[in-house]
Amino acid sequence: MLSGKKVLIFDLGGVVIDLFVDRTFAAMVSLGVPVAMLTEQNCLMNETMMKYDRGDITTEEMFGYIKSFIPVAVSEKSGAKLDEEVQRVWNMMLGDIPEEKLQCLKSLREAGYRVVMLSNTNSGHWPRIEQLFIEAGNKLPTDCFDALYLSYIMRRRKPEPEIFLSLLESEGVAAADCLFFDDSAENCAAARALGIDAVLVERNTSWNGLFKK
Repeated sequence: MLSGKKVLIFDLGGVVIDLFVDRTFAAMVSLGVPVAMLTEQNCLMNETMMKYDRGDITTEEMFGYIKSFIPVAVSEKSGAKLDEEVQRVWNMMLGDIPEEKLQCLKSLREAGYRVVMLSNTNSGHWPRIEQLFIEAGNKLPTDCFDALYLSYIMRRRKPEPEIFLSLLESEGVAAADCLFFDDSAENCAAARALGIDAVLVERNTSWNGLFKK
């Protein structure tokens, strides 16, 4: 699987960090946000979330969008603390980082592979993500990866081909030199369409065994 590969590209949520989107959706429902707005397939919420991941809207705008669905009675009761509550709820989807995964990434780098992150993420999540890395291994993401490719900074998001092409250009490698790990079949298909080999990883599972074969 690794034969001839130079760059190993890892998704973040669901692959390195355990991801529980339902936690955030359930907490939003408890704040009064309509259930119909909170499915991963819902067009309206997804459109706004995609804009946020691309950096097209700010955290203030994203959280304002969420708050627009919270009933007035709940907003008035929460008062000034509502912003803090929305931030807390937003980050509830981020779970732990298994230490064994950080050790595996370290071993791959020591073996001579360039290990990079390619993540659809946003400015609201990133401070919490950095905190989770410190809690897991006393290191920041920049200490665990050779490069970070983050959607909200790149202004592109997976599965858009431009984000993969931008990564290849920055790394100075051909698509055939890379191997991509993601928990989304759509993202893996997009990578393969560009000639990047991809491995579909089951969300929130260990993949360390892939490198022992």
